[in-house]
Amino acid sequence: MGFLSKATQAASRKSPLLALMTVVAMGLASCGFEPVYGENSATPGALSQASLRDPTTQPEFLFLKAFEERLPPPQNPQYRVDYQLSVSYQGLDVIDASRVQVVGRVVADFVNLETDTVAFVSAVDAFASYTSGGSFPETERRDAESRLMRILADRLITRLMAQTMTLE
Repeated sequence: MGFLSKATQAASRKSPLLALMTVVAMGLASCGFEPVYGENSATPGALSQASLRDPTTQPEFLFLKAFEERLPPPQNPQYRVDYQLSVSYQGLDVIDASRVQVVGRVVADFVNLETDTVAFVSAVDAFASYTSGGSFPETERRDAESRLMRILADRLITRLMAQTMTLE
């Protein structure tokens, strides 16, 4: 069997996969798929007009920073997101390693600033872990907290996007 016939067989096995990928890409392009945080996404509207309260703790600062990296604060907010952030630490003893789970929960009230009424309430939970027996346990804890705040911000934005669709 020559080189060309082996190359032809390999190409014929890849053809169905290539065809499937092409069909999926064309389908996504024709259905109006666009990034969640893009300029023409569904985010504009009530959620893009919401501001978060100022942080008072380090975890709240990290949460607000992660939130505003995804959705910049508006110039003239029409809504306010009042949030309560709780963080707890749970130790896990694994064979020859001490793992700590940093567990977080955000409960957020979506408040209409014009009427000062709560439009709806959202809550999200998440966790991140780290090994506490390392050379730099404080750095590892801060890194886990930072990862947790990004996860919570992403989850809250997703939840708020779904809920603000009903306000428009």
